[in-house]
Amino acid sequence: MLARDQKSITRHRLLSIPAALFALTLSSHALASEGGFIGLHTGISSSLDADKTSSSFKILTGAHITSRITLEFAYVNFGATSYNDPEAINVDYNKSNISFRGADHGTVSPGQIGDATPDANGKNEYRDKSPSNFTGISEFTPEGALINLRYRFPIMDNFDFFVKTGFFAWAAHYKTVKITADKDGGITKIDEDEGQASAVNAISGGGFIYTPIPQLSLRAELESTAISSGDMPRTRIQNITFGANWEF
Repeated sequence: MLARDQKSITRHRLLSIPAALFALTLSSHALASEGGFIGLHTGISSSLDADKTSSSFKILTGAHITSRITLEFAYVNFGATSYNDPEAINVDYNKSNISFRGADHGTVSPGQIGDATPDANGKNEYRDKSPSNFTGISEFTPEGALINLRYRFPIMDNFDFFVKTGFFAWAAHYKTVKITADKDGGITKIDEDEGQASAVNAISGGGFIYTPIPQLSLRAELESTAISSGDMPRTRIQNITFGANWEF
């Protein structure tokens, strides 16, 4: 029941994002003195913490407060991000619990080491180790609303460099997995559950804008954030995108 309520709340938040962006855009345009823009960008995300990422896309709009300062709003989907399964270690007869390597995206519940058993040479071996369990997130898809303040540095007449900073209000659907390793090297993997997480984190970036005609601007940028919440490990994500904006 609680899981369904959480999913319902998150779904409501995601459905509210377009309406919120529209309202914020109207209010920002009222402050603009240099016009505004609307655009569509696509790209590729990457991560220093996760193992696999995918393509991303972004719908954005904003208002040029001055000739150099722009207030931006966007919906962004960073695509599916996933972790490789951790590797079981200490499954031989040494004096260490069975554990996992590469398990930073979850928690490990180690089993008991068991009693020592002397081998033929009188060296202690530990043949009765209890299984250990890893439980963690296997895959998640972060998406949500961006609000940024962008500052433009003119380089040439139609070519600018910019930096931006702001906040990313995100929600993510995630999947969890449970992996059990036993003393014989056997691995059991169970896809356990699905859930939702959400939070607000800082985001920043920079890039280049080329304006071939006044009504069109082309933009390439790199943005970076580190999403984190009580339900998910801290995950740094970078997003390289390219897109076109209609200027008005």
